[in-house]
Amino acid sequence: MRRTAARWARTFGHFWWDFLVGDTPELFVAVLVLVVVAYLLRHDRMADVVALPALAISALLGSAWRGRSRVRERRPAEEG
Repeated sequence: MRRTAARWARTFGHFWWDFLVGDTPELFVAVLVLVVVAYLLRHDRMADVVALPALAISALLGSAWRGRSRVRERRPAEEG
């Protein structure tokens, strides 16, 4: 019974890791950073209006840039 519980817990943890982190751990970290920044700036409306969208946009651009560089690395070199 103990092995079954351990196996179930490990499977449950793998599911959540794959669901939350998946192929882009930088977006998971970015979401955590955005939540912390939103919490810290919860009383300053103007900082929220400027900082949170800027952080979100920079996280998405960084993820897109990293994805493009991954694709370039996987492509075979074109012979010409």
